[in-house]
Amino acid sequence: MDVVKRPIREVLRAQRAAQDASLLACRDAELTAAILSSPQWQHAPVIAAFVGVHGEPDTTALLDAAWAAGKAVWLPRLYGDTLQFVATGDRSHLVATPRGAYEPTLGRSPPKVLADLAPSIVLLPGLGFGRDGARIGDGRGHYDRALAPLRERTDVWRLGLCHALFLDPPQGPIPMAVYDVPVHAVATEYGIIPCATWRR
Repeated sequence: MDVVKRPIREVLRAQRAAQDASLLACRDAELTAAILSSPQWQHAPVIAAFVGVHGEPDTTALLDAAWAAGKAVWLPRLYGDTLQFVATGDRSHLVATPRGAYEPTLGRSPPKVLADLAPSIVLLPGLGFGRDGARIGDGRGHYDRALAPLRERTDVWRLGLCHALFLDPPQGPIPMAVYDVPVHAVATEYGIIPCATWRR
């Protein structure tokens, strides 16, 4: 399956790198507004999120809004091949990694796996998404392994974040293996698009 996905990843990475930086801030602001106005976000007490880097949607405004609203915000930290999540309270809890990402520092709460968090929303990065719920990531499978225990949960909203260029990319359709966990909806600068996997 990875052989099939590899050329799609290469094209999407190149397109992401070629994005017009002057337009990204506007796109990110519109994407952020769409999420903040959604009832799922407004009623979510616990959020698992990520810090967007390298052309991913900028999530800092979402994180700031969640912290200001008193939501419990958990951010990913990689332990070997396992993605665990750490409770955060503001941007001071983030540190840069050698690969250019941002991870939370260890706080008073021990790291947890997603299955133990039971978040209301999981915000997901990806190189591309499909309206059928397909997601293509960097190929290391960290998120799919982390999400596997939540696959059948309908009370946890899996929301992919991407710019519209990467929704249903023409190089697709994005192939899905049996271990890939689909998203329920995708947020772009044009709003939130429910996917076929959303069963609420």
